Amino acid sequence: MNLAVFAYDFPHKKTQEFLLRLWLERVPIAVVVGAPPQEVSRPVAQWRTAPRHIGVLHPAHLCARLGMPYVVAEHNGAQTADVLRRAATDLVVIAGARILRREIIGVPRIGIVNFHPGLIPEVRGLDALKWSVYHDVPPGVTAHLIDERVDAGWIVLRQRVPVYPDDSRVDLGLRLLETQVDLLPETLRRLTERPARESYASVRGGRPNRPMPPEIEQVVAEEFEAWKARYAGTAQAVPGPGP
Repeated sequence: MNLAVFAYDFPHKKTQEFLLRLWLERVPIAVVVGAPPQEVSRPVAQWRTAPRHIGVLHPAHLCARLGMPYVVAEHNGAQTADVLRRAATDLVVIAGARILRREIIGVPRIGIVNFHPGLIPEVRGLDALKWSVYHDVPPGVTAHLIDERVDAGWIVLRQRVPVYPDDSRVDLGLRLLETQVDLLPETLRRLTERPARESYASVRGGRPNRPMPPEIEQVVAEEFEAWKARYAGTAQAVPGPGP
């Protein structure tokens, strides 16, 4: 399988962890496409769920050390489409990307697989952990072949994330990232054995969430301990919808 990776062209924890895990699993990478930074306007989070990392390396440096070809290009641009076609790409793994257009999604033979830090379709869109608390949905990760909708397409794998009584919100945010990385090998195995998207459950229902506004963040902060108590001890994997 010819595999490409979409990444960000700046130090980014998810990008770094995905590239390292693919290298450790000895997965050949045809090309890594790093998207340049863009100005993004969104409310400043009052209830932070992600750790403040240090020591994250630039993906160009990582790829040079790991022997992965690296190209800087807008993911939705003609240059990226040309790069994917010249590499005869079967599958793209998203290690960092913004909303992708249909013209790009249709280029790889199998498609583009995303790893979302929430259960789909219950929690689509941004601030997945916060909206999981708000909608009383357990924390989880979904690997899915994307379509042009936000966090939709075809579900390859769903995994509930364990909750422990002494977890902070940052603990859970980090565990959601680690679970995404951990699901990479099994997701690629499934897509290698069953590449047809029709063999997976399509995403129906659910609405994509926008960044959580501060007034709702306050509600979530007040509900967090009760939500955590309802799901603490649920460390076992819980399967999602089948094909």
